[in-house]
Amino acid sequence: MADQPAPTWTPNFPTIRRLDELWYRLERIVCGGIFLVMALMVFAAVITETFGDRRQWSDVAILAVVALLAVRTRAVKPGERKHGWPVSIGLALVATAVLATLVYFYTEQFAGGFIWAQKLALVMMIWVALLGASMATYERSHLSLEMGEKIWPVRVLHWVKALALGVAAAFCAAALLLALELVSAQRHEGLIVDANDWLPTWTAFLIVPYAFAAMAIRLLAQAFTTGAQTAEPVEERLPS
Repeated sequence: MADQPAPTWTPNFPTIRRLDELWYRLERIVCGGIFLVMALMVFAAVITETFGDRRQWSDVAILAVVALLAVRTRAVKPGERKHGWPVSIGLALVATAVLATLVYFYTEQFAGGFIWAQKLALVMMIWVALLGASMATYERSHLSLEMGEKIWPVRVLHWVKALALGVAAAFCAAALLLALELVSAQRHEGLIVDANDWLPTWTAFLIVPYAFAAMAIRLLAQAFTTGAQTAEPVEERLPS
């Protein structure tokens, strides 16, 4: 007898699932934007530390060689002709002049770098980490003890998984209460992040209660759908 095709999964509460998907996409946008700003601040710090008091023509020559290699090895689209050596050298020289001028004026204008950037980057790191935890909960790629699932009979396995998700949601809810108390205490103290007079400490740590609230809601919803056997089938993911 031929194998029966797997039944098509039909989502329950499609409106709520759609809202959660949009919520997840917004988290990805925010997380990606924060990560981009962090990368730019780190790049700016490296430029300041390396070229803040360094003025060597050899650095310009190395930059020109790198720019020429970039022009000569760039991917050529179908139907597009590769630039000849004269055009490639011209483009490399223009790129070198622009980049060297930008670095020069940047290091002259901000010789000491951005003092506030280090502390702000640490705050952003916390935001990225906790937003990542919330997104991992949505993707159901968070850590779980799969070994324990193998000792239970198949007929009760969905109940065991639902109980585990419920316990995880309860822990997140408890952590949420503690995080709210922490933020409230910091707001009462009126502290600010070092070298960032515009950023109160309690505002910087708002991501903590948010992340635990998001994880608690998602884990509780997953516990319900797992127990009712209406959860979306988990996509098999190979290690990357």
